[in-house]
Amino acid sequence: MPVYVPENAKRVMPDPLRQFVAEVLRRVQVPEGDAALIARYLVAVDLRGVATHGTRQLRRYVAEFREGRINPQPEIAQVVDAPAMAIFDGDGGAGYLVATRATQAVMEKAKANGVAVGCTRNHGHVGSAGIYARLALSRDLATFCVAGGIAWEKPTRPDATVWDAMYAPPMCFGIPTAEDPPFVLDMNANMLKDRGKLAEALQTFPEFVFKSLGMRFTSWLLAGILAGTATPESRTPAFSSATRGFVIVAIDMAQLGDLEAYKIEVARILRESRSLNPMPGLTRADVPGSLEWQREQTRQKSGIPLTEEHLDLLRRVAIESNVPIPWAS
Repeated sequence: MPVYVPENAKRVMPDPLRQFVAEVLRRVQVPEGDAALIARYLVAVDLRGVATHGTRQLRRYVAEFREGRINPQPEIAQVVDAPAMAIFDGDGGAGYLVATRATQAVMEKAKANGVAVGCTRNHGHVGSAGIYARLALSRDLATFCVAGGIAWEKPTRPDATVWDAMYAPPMCFGIPTAEDPPFVLDMNANMLKDRGKLAEALQTFPEFVFKSLGMRFTSWLLAGILAGTATPESRTPAFSSATRGFVIVAIDMAQLGDLEAYKIEVARILRESRSLNPMPGLTRADVPGSLEWQREQTRQKSGIPLTEEHLDLLRRVAIESNVPIPWAS
């Protein structure tokens, strides 16, 4: 969806922002390679305009590392290695690291077997699910992935309804196409952020509410407790914020038929759809992934627009971590 960028937003180039994020993470004992990977992912998400899951998350992650809630130096272990399945334990570390390992394993297994599933457990936040779909698209693999948590408890507030049973886990689909922009549907399964509007929404758009509720349950039940975490001991992990799980399914389209013909037809459908009139109130016709791709192309050259609130958050991280801000001058 369109993102409003204030006229006074400061534009920061991707390279110095990546360097800053990586150095901050190194200051909390994250190994250099892991810090660089997380920094690359966070800045890539900022480039795509998904501001909630980019470098705004840095302060949270730093606090988790510094306070011992996430393991800065995990020893990730593959606990299941079957022909078309892999399960990884993240050893309480950052979710990005183990989710990347799972995605890489699934890509190889899908190429060998046509389809594969990867699951992860015992780790922190995996960030924007679109990160992993885009990795798989580089190998012409279609994917579906979800992320969730393990520590579900029945809501205790007196006015709680079934709507409150689930939080807001992500789900993402990626589909290969012959030309850019890529097709990536990266979304939060919660379509109604304001709980106070639930009654109105049920009267006006009941299908919208019930389908959103179903997607929230699906993401949580698959990603949260599928990878061997549906046990009492999993509720008390060694690292208190390592309560996340992730599931990715990959399909090798080449083993289903003519890959190139498929990708060409997908590209035609997307291209002709974007040539239609925009929806009411919008200035352009977009399909999932196209707006993010366009932002990425523009911001690689002109910089990432950061609001004053976003910049202030990064300044506080810099002060707390004793890391110079490379774009301050």
